[in-house]
Amino acid sequence: MKSRSNRRLAAILAADVAGYSRLTAADEEGTVAALRAIRSEVVEPLTERHGGRIANTAGDSFLIEFRSAVDALRAALSIQERLLARNAGVEADRAILLRIGLNVGDVISNGDDILGDGVNVAARLETLAEPGGITASQAAVSYARRSIAADYIPMGPQKVKNIPEPVKAYRVRKAGGKQGLTARATGPRVRLAIAFGAFVAAAAIGAFLWTGPRPRLPDLAPNPEQAVQARMAFPLPDLPSVAVLPIADSTGDSGNAMLADGFSEDLITDLSRISGLFVISGNSSFAYQGQEITAAQFAEELGVRYVVDGSLRRTGEAFRANIRLTDTASGQLVWAERFDGALEDIFSVQNRIALAIAQALELPLDAEERTGIEKLDTATIAAREAFQQGWELYAQFNEQDNLAAIPYFEHAVGLDPGYGRAWAFLAMAHLRPHILHHWQGYTAETGQTHIGHFYKYLREASRHDTPLNHVVRAMVLLNLPDWEGAYGGSRGTNEARQAAAKAISLQPSDPEAHLTMGWALIAAGEPEQGLAFVRAAMRLDPKHPSHYALFEAAALFAMEDLPQASAVLQAELKRNPQAKELMPVAASILALSGDLRAARAMVERWHSGNSTAALPAAVQDYFFILRWTGASQHLNRRLTDGLRLAALPPGTTVAGLRAELSLADASTQRQAAKALGLFGAAAAPAVPELTALLDSPSAFVRKEAANALGSIGAAAAAALPALEARADGSLAGKIAARAIGQIRTELAEQ
Repeated sequence: MKSRSNRRLAAILAADVAGYSRLTAADEEGTVAALRAIRSEVVEPLTERHGGRIANTAGDSFLIEFRSAVDALRAALSIQERLLARNAGVEADRAILLRIGLNVGDVISNGDDILGDGVNVAARLETLAEPGGITASQAAVSYARRSIAADYIPMGPQKVKNIPEPVKAYRVRKAGGKQGLTARATGPRVRLAIAFGAFVAAAAIGAFLWTGPRPRLPDLAPNPEQAVQARMAFPLPDLPSVAVLPIADSTGDSGNAMLADGFSEDLITDLSRISGLFVISGNSSFAYQGQEITAAQFAEELGVRYVVDGSLRRTGEAFRANIRLTDTASGQLVWAERFDGALEDIFSVQNRIALAIAQALELPLDAEERTGIEKLDTATIAAREAFQQGWELYAQFNEQDNLAAIPYFEHAVGLDPGYGRAWAFLAMAHLRPHILHHWQGYTAETGQTHIGHFYKYLREASRHDTPLNHVVRAMVLLNLPDWEGAYGGSRGTNEARQAAAKAISLQPSDPEAHLTMGWALIAAGEPEQGLAFVRAAMRLDPKHPSHYALFEAAALFAMEDLPQASAVLQAELKRNPQAKELMPVAASILALSGDLRAARAMVERWHSGNSTAALPAAVQDYFFILRWTGASQHLNRRLTDGLRLAALPPGTTVAGLRAELSLADASTQRQAAKALGLFGAAAAPAVPELTALLDSPSAFVRKEAANALGSIGAAAAAALPALEARADGSLAGKIAARAIGQIRTELAEQ
């Protein structure tokens, strides 16, 4: 007779003390005593209460087995809540915090202990948790989320040690609870779990009159067509996903089109505040305006499961809205309703619809999300219509339409001076010409600089608390780091990341907030994490503007993946041939990749319409949007050198420049040395001639020769003695010292 297998399915909780070595180093006896008390007063009682069994402990860790994922997660939430209360008033560096990992999987009994992949995954997930936080596998979440109202924040697939396949993971926290004080982008994900203190939110549901019964859409027949997942342009997100097909204006009067468009855009904005929902941006949704497209086709092209559509009709001072929510996976209506009311209540209706959709999808809302949805940006219909006209022009992302949007935003804030969102967009419209240097920097009407207008409107925008306001703040910190104004001084990327994180926490499906976070991370020298946020922004806005590709390429450039960076830019320029802001970066990367012919062609394309004689000055003065800080600052020079290399006259070669170094004319020698420096390591054959020029009577020639040797790097090691002899307090001597550092750094890295 076979013995019963000791293998079984179980829910596993793995917990570990964060910073245990640091705590014991500071106070070993006190830490051990505190940990014993936590086990006896917190872990053991709560484990027993939820039907669990402690299988193993190792001083600073616990391994606990439960019969179900629901029991395990309830225990984990209770343990963390109890520890949070115990740590109240304790100094931060002495608080004992647990990281917890949860998984459901096979375990094997070994006496009282348990082993197996199910345990290994829980242990690995525990290392991904923040101090005081919980990380759970998709297996655990799928069992628990229907029974426990908590915030489940997807982290995407996680590669964990000794587990061959990536594990889909979630951060789990008490519904509406605080998140960690820091954020780690551990994979391509759409949400950033960050909080910066207690955000006080209080609101009541706005009252408005509903007239008559609310029948199921009498004039919108259900669409039975189902979306086919195999035809989806993108994989479905882990979260419930939705796109809003622009609400049709059935008034019959084109003058009301802006009202319907504003209704749609506001509904998208309200839905994008819900952390448990993935919402396609208005920019992508409005790309389908006026098209004959079914809900299923719309879902397939944008990669979502749910579609909101409907109609809006205005009759005098009243309106009727028919709205429905379709599950395109089945082709069935999830929710549909008709709303009738006074025109002055239309904005409150928008909010009510967003709340109804959240309820239909069984999405819990915390107080901050509900308050954000219920808050009215404006109660002035004319101001909202003016804003919508400006937004639709602004969203085209070109110089002409951006300038045309400004008067509409000005009109909106003139009608409603408290319209914070309009103030923020007005400021952004004036910031764009500063960021995108090929746009005109002056307003034609007044002759004043756009950046001057931006400062003026920024001060007003800063008085209104909107998610976009934090995006604007992040952009200020990245573009104008030394300016002290409405937002105060800046220390750079850290503050920009905090501002972007706040924007994401307030409006989790805002692509601009994710893009700005990516921008800040890339600039700070964390390109892998930055790339994850940039691609999240692209997924939220599949019809994204061309500058999104610029930041994707910047991250790849910083990661030394020049072929992929070039491919991204070339593909975007094929999609949008007028995206001039991409061309200097594309030219630089092509040149650094060794394709000088294509690089020169890209420079000429960028400079088309101007004289060839003006090209050297244009290249010399060009200031890239992308700026790296700290240890990554060398990338700024590399990108600039690539553009200058791309702009060299056709047919320029290392051999030809090397020959010019031997000429007696100091000006020719200087220019040749300067050009050779652009070739980097490829200019290694010219090291002997460059070394000889360190003895030139011209300080300018010596300076450029030292610069070039430093750019060549390790391959210029033979020049080190000559450089060391020239390293002194003069300008050329300081550059020689810098070149020595560059060469030695590369030698050390080999």
